[in-house]
Amino acid sequence: MRHVGRATGLCALLAAVVVLVACGPSPGAVPNPQISGSASATPSATPSPTPTADPAMAVTVCTEASAAVAASTAVINDQLATLEQAAAAGDQTRMVAAAEIINTQFRTLSATFALRAQTLTNPGLNKTLVDVSDALAEMASPRYTGTMVDIKKKMIDFSVAFAGVCAT
Repeated sequence: MRHVGRATGLCALLAAVVVLVACGPSPGAVPNPQISGSASATPSATPSPTPTADPAMAVTVCTEASAAVAASTAVINDQLATLEQAAAAGDQTRMVAAAEIINTQFRTLSATFALRAQTLTNPGLNKTLVDVSDALAEMASPRYTGTMVDIKKKMIDFSVAFAGVCAT
């Protein structure tokens, strides 16, 4: 039973570190899966183009979104393992660094999906992009109290959501 208590403590510790890091600056060189061709996050003086119904674009977005979730999931799972090892060793610096990388993944993917949703007129795919973007933004926020298991499950759920909407 001691191991179960320790795992719960590590999950609580992750939540605390994620909350601390969510308000801090993001690190500069972090693996950053982005959907190619996504709009720039910098504001422009010209209005964004009107979304068009382009089935080929929806296929491209589906492929890219699935790949981005898979790449981020790999980074997040790796950093969760690092965070757990660092917590066991009492290494606060490594814990914070791992949490920063995780939050950067959440924020980057969220922003990318939100921008992509603005370029499509495919209602099902748009809804999935927005829903996943919103969930990722919540996961990066100080309000998020999820555990390592919750994070891993949500990343799987995101993959399933894109697989479902993109199969049609």
